[in-house]
Formats: sequence, structure tokens, C-alpha cells
Amino acid sequence: MPSPPASVEANGHVAAFVCDVCGLAFRSRNAVFRHLRRDAGCAEQGGLNVVHDSEPIVTTGVEEDTAGVDVRASDANAVASTGEGAEHQRKHLQAARERKKKKAKDKEKHQRKLNLETRPGSYHVELAAKVDGVSRLLGGDGVELPEVEVYESPPEHFRMRCEFDVWHDESGPSFVMFDGKARVAVSRYPMGDRRICDHLMPTLVEFLRVEEVLRSRLFQVNFHVTLAGDAMVSLLYHTPFARSARRAREQQRIAEIQRLANEPTSHRPEEAAIPEAAMMPGPGGEDQDDCPLTEAWEKAAAKLCSALSGASVVGHSRGRRRVVGRDWVQEHLRVAGVPEPLRYRQVEGAFSQPNAAVAQHMLSWARAVARDEHAAVGSSGPPRGDDLLELYCGNGHFAVALAPCFRRVLATELVKDLVDAARLNAEDNGAANVVVARVSAEELGQALEGTRSFQRLAHVDLADLQLRTVLVDPPRAGLGAEVSCSLSRFSRIVYISCNPSTLHADLETLGKTHQVRRVAVFDQFPYTEHLEMGVLLVRSTE
Repeated sequence: MPSPPASVEANGHVAAFVCDVCGLAFRSRNAVFRHLRRDAGCAEQGGLNVVHDSEPIVTTGVEEDTAGVDVRASDANAVASTGEGAEHQRKHLQAARERKKKKAKDKEKHQRKLNLETRPGSYHVELAAKVDGVSRLLGGDGVELPEVEVYESPPEHFRMRCEFDVWHDESGPSFVMFDGKARVAVSRYPMGDRRICDHLMPTLVEFLRVEEVLRSRLFQVNFHVTLAGDAMVSLLYHTPFARSARRAREQQRIAEIQRLANEPTSHRPEEAAIPEAAMMPGPGGEDQDDCPLTEAWEKAAAKLCSALSGASVVGHSRGRRRVVGRDWVQEHLRVAGVPEPLRYRQVEGAFSQPNAAVAQHMLSWARAVARDEHAAVGSSGPPRGDDLLELYCGNGHFAVALAPCFRRVLATELVKDLVDAARLNAEDNGAANVVVARVSAEELGQALEGTRSFQRLAHVDLADLQLRTVLVDPPRAGLGAEVSCSLSRFSRIVYISCNPSTLHADLETLGKTHQVRRVAVFDQFPYTEHLEMGVLLVRSTE
């Protein structure tokens, strides 16, 4: 169906696309498709009608929807002549206004403010305000909360992971961060660990000034250090994308394949076999020199590794990677009640707790409440007789620390690199009772219910497990209604949350079967509105 030009002619006639169900007219085909995606009723019954220039459109009002498209009222026959159509239009326009207001409100609420400086003098006041806010959020519906346990962060030098953009000008490279569109130079970052602030950042900048091979095309630097003294620096590079040259190579490759394929095999010289590179999908014969991670880069990175006191250096460029040293760091965390520090391998680019001091508090609290709801942090006692299930286990952060408190631990994670790290961390800490499986929370729920079986769980005897306690540490999106309902089968739930808002939503479902017995807050990100939380829920009948 040809698209008429969306223009207003001299006689006032307008070309438009009209929803056949509600009669609303739109200036473009994409606009009406967006409308159909938003309105399930119109999508199920409707179609697309094209109104050409010869047909007048009676405009009764103009409204801008959330996608920025003018929503025009349809012709009189489709809308104005019927009360039902007019009412549908009124509701549609009102919903568009509400969506627009909500989008603007959410954008204002979630707009990040750049924090570069610490405020040790006001730290405790700011933390108290955050604790009061989450207490009112969780207890706002008449829910009686136990006393909130508060775990503070060091007021300075608390971040073990930092990332900065790199800006290049006539004075040389420098670290920058962006406050909206405004570029802010960062010469020192007091929130970062002292090694990042006082050694890695200044040393790397000076090294980049003299090493062109490391500086060229560099656009981002990530730092990762640990309490154990390990360090890693990731350098991210742009790769030039010569579209015209690569397009010409691709056309030449296709032409060569077609020529050789059409030529009879008996007439084809033996040396004229189709080149292996030409048979590969994508642009064949791509110049490896386009990637900055050359042998010269590796030699320069080795010098940088020495200048950074042995820190590993990892280069990234368009899916390629080159490592000088290791692509992981070793962390040692002290947990109350555990005589020796726990050892964790933290993989480059994968999630790990950014505030190691607070992470130790989180492990200590979770270890205590998972063993006994009345246990004091740091206390000791006999292990439980049941088993622990951990969802979203990451690199085994909690599973390793809680393993001595249970008979067995089943830890699940979807990211392969984190699954491998979790298994290594369990082995390094002698946690022989920890089993790691690569499945999602939804898939595990189906396996426990017996509705589906998974080859990735073949090494786990689910029937022999006594899973009465579950620990969840979901992403900011929370558990969701489906996973929250599936957790009702467990007697005890340890919920570690990085988003109090989604925790509050999940507690509405979990609270139907469980009661909140312990609540803790962990200040992972001082001087921001973010606050991590821990909640112990116990089934109401117990």
C-alpha cells in the first residue's frame, strides 16, 4: 500500500493514516503502529486505513503523545458522529497526557547527579536521612518493622572499582566524567581507593602522555583494586570503521565467490579454489591493523604494568581483547565469625561488590541471620540441618561465606564467566558442599515443581536436597511477581536488595506468606540516594 505524502494542501486536505477501530488519525504509518502497540484493543481488532489527499480530515484537537507524534482527531464520520468514538478518543488523549507527565517525572527523579567530592563532615547526617526514607517506604503500609540495623561505609576512599572517560586535547589525555552534557575533568577521585587516587590514576595519565600506542583511540579506562592488594586496569579503544573500504572488499569477495561458484569445476584451475577467508561470513580479509591491540601495544602495556606496580592491563577493542597479566583480581574479605579471610576471584568486566568494606558487613550479617534469626553478627553455632538455595549467586559471594552454616548449598547463576568464578571460589575456600548450576530463577522453579527438566541440572540431585532457606540478591529490577510467588514454598528467605523500591514491591507479595524478622541497611554508595538492604523473612506459620 503506497504511503501518501503527509502534507497540508492549499484546500486544507490532509494525508493521514487512520486506526480503523478508534478512528484516530496519524501523520505517519509509524505513528499509527506505535498507537497499535500501546492499545491492545485496537491492535486485536483493527487495521490500517489510508486517507488520501482527496479526503478531508476534520481536526477537533491536537495532542502530542509520549513518542513526540501529533495525534489528530479522525474525520467526523469515524469519531465525532458517535458518542462511543468520542469517548474512546477522550480516554486515549487523557492516557497520552498521563504517560507524558509520568515520563517527565521519572526522568527528573532518576536524573543522575555527578558526585566527585566526599563530605565526611555530613556523612552521618546524609546516611540518617537515607535510612529514614527507606524505613518510611517499607513501613508506610502499616507494616511493623523490626529495628533497622545500620552498617556504615568509610566516608572516603571506599570504591574499589571506578571508570572514567578519556578526553584528548592539546594538553594531552585526561580523565573526565559527564554531568549531563557538561564535561568535568577529574584529576583526583577521593571516593576511589587510595591506590586508585594516589597511584594508578596519576601514573597512567603520565604514561599515556609519552606512549602514543597506548594513547591513540583510547576512550575509557576502568580501575579495579582489592583489599588484598591486587589491581587491574582496563583500556577501551575505538576501532576505525572504514565503511567504504570494507564495502568494496565485501563486494569483491561476493563477486569472487559467485564467479568461482558459477564456473564449472572441471574448468576451474586447482589453484582457483574458493579462498577460505572469502567463505567466512562478514567482511573477509579484514585488516588486523584496524585494531589498536597490536604487538606494539602489548609491549607498551607490559611497560605500563611495571609502572603500575604489577597491576594487570587488559585492552578492549570491538570484541577483541589482549591481556597483560591476568583478567581477574584476587580479593580477601574478612567475615565476622570466620577465622581466616575468604578468597574471591573477581573477573574483569563482571559484577563484584564495589565497596569492599561494606561487602564484609553484608556477608557477616547474612551469615548470622541465615543460620538463626536471633543470632548476633559474629556469633558462632552449629550448622543447620537443612540446605540453602542461592539465586543470582554471581561469583559465589554469599554461597562461599554461608556454606559452613548449612548441610549443602545450591547456587544458581546465568552468566557463564560468573558460574566458572563461583566454582573456583568455592574450591579455593574449601567449600566442598557448594554446587553451582547455570540456570535462571524461573528455570529452577520449574525444575523444583517437576514441570521441566534441564540438562544443566543433571549434576544436581534435587530430590535429595532439603531446601528450606533461600538467599536472593537480584538486580535492580527485583524479583517480580512470578519469582516472588515461587519463593513462598521456602520457610526462610534472606533478601539482599540494591533497590528499596523494587524490594517494597516484592514484599507486597512475599508478605502474604512471610513476616519480616530482621532488616539491615548497607551504605554501599555514600553521598548518593542509593542504599542496599537486607531482609530476613520467615513463614508466618512458623
